[in-house]
Amino acid sequence: MSEGMVFLHLVPGPLLAHVEWTISGISGNPTKIDWVQNDTAVPTFRGVSAFSAPADSVATLASAFMNLKQLSFEVVEHPSPKSSGARWCFTPALGMFHSATDEAGNLVVNENQLRLAMERAGSNALKLQAEIRKMLGQAWDDELEPYRELVGGAEGNHSVVSAEAERVANGQNVRPL
Repeated sequence: MSEGMVFLHLVPGPLLAHVEWTISGISGNPTKIDWVQNDTAVPTFRGVSAFSAPADSVATLASAFMNLKQLSFEVVEHPSPKSSGARWCFTPALGMFHSATDEAGNLVVNENQLRLAMERAGSNALKLQAEIRKMLGQAWDDELEPYRELVGGAEGNHSVVSAEAERVANGQNVRPL
């Protein structure tokens, strides 16, 4: 069995029952979420649910939510003796981000990912910073951070990135001062 959490940050009202049904169908357990309305112009809701599901079905849950195309969510699978943990993040604007996690919930970056980032960046430190941000899913963290603070009063990342690194990440030229 896999255990974890589902953080549903932006869910349109008409999809609330469908989201609960999806979690219930994949986990095999009835799921009822205490929805809270977001303070946004278009009515959306947020909620959190713990889950326990058959092994290898957590990715199926993330894919099912992604296919709804209107949700912003995170699915976190806790590591177990038989498998490492994982995190999936999705926003309609950015699409899906996935990474393995360790026992503490930290993202795991492997040797090949680091080598590729160094190869792409060459000797440009700002490009290397941008590549590392991509590996860590920083764009998803930036977009989802305001909603994370609303879930259970939890404190978020509050990461800060230099304007130069952002321009490099967006493929813009940076001129030395």
